Amino acid sequence: MNRACSRISFALVAAITMIGAAASSALADGDPYYSNGINPSGVRTPVPAPIPIPVEEADWYFRGDFAAGFGGSPSVNVLGTNLVESIFGSGQYSQSFEPSFTGGVGVGYIWSPNWRTDFTVDIHSIMHAEYTGNGFVGSPAVYTVAEDKTKFMSTILLLNAYYDFRTGTPWTPYLGGGLGFAVNQLTQSSTLNENGLGGATTSQRSTDVAFAAAAMVGVSYDFSSFFAIDVNYRFLHIGGSQVTLSNMNVPLYTTEVGDLNEHQIRAGFRFYVN
Repeated sequence: MNRACSRISFALVAAITMIGAAASSALADGDPYYSNGINPSGVRTPVPAPIPIPVEEADWYFRGDFAAGFGGSPSVNVLGTNLVESIFGSGQYSQSFEPSFTGGVGVGYIWSPNWRTDFTVDIHSIMHAEYTGNGFVGSPAVYTVAEDKTKFMSTILLLNAYYDFRTGTPWTPYLGGGLGFAVNQLTQSSTLNENGLGGATTSQRSTDVAFAAAAMVGVSYDFSSFFAIDVNYRFLHIGGSQVTLSNMNVPLYTTEVGDLNEHQIRAGFRFYVN
């Protein structure tokens, strides 16, 4: 009797041990909540899902641009009689208003997915108009070369606004416009050279502020959340200016440079600040 009970007890202990080992293995390998071990508390507790980290859009950006311009040939008028006309009556006129080049930088703010603004400062390349004459003058005749030259350059400051057409891709077409002013600098010089012995030059410089405006259409491509390239067409308007050449505080003549209306192809980049 005692031997039979001992055998039954041994069989029960062996069975319980085997069931426990099987349950532990199943819990360790097949438990969908704890695949790498046993929950020490014995209660299944789901692992919380990771909290997504929000991606914040950039608010500010810096930009740099370079443009080639064409079609901008402002009128040049002389009020009075310049040096060439006073000696020869007329002369040869030449100008270098195109092609022109503009480079600048700016800072912008993004108000919404579609609207942004920026402030830009551009430097326009120097343009000039020349009026020259040469020939024998006086008695005895002296070979004389006379030159009147007007140089024009401008610093353009614009506040621009843009509407971006979001496409869900890195490509973003946009329309824009800008208003501001231009600081125009004109230099008028007159040179007289007789018999190739060198000449005397009289020059005058003036700086004034004129109205400026622009209209843009373009597309940008975002390489990342920090960097994009921008290619666009810009129509640029710069108001005209004038400069008066004087000698001993006596006005000799005034040169007027009319409004500049230029078509530009621009390329640049933007750096976003998150």
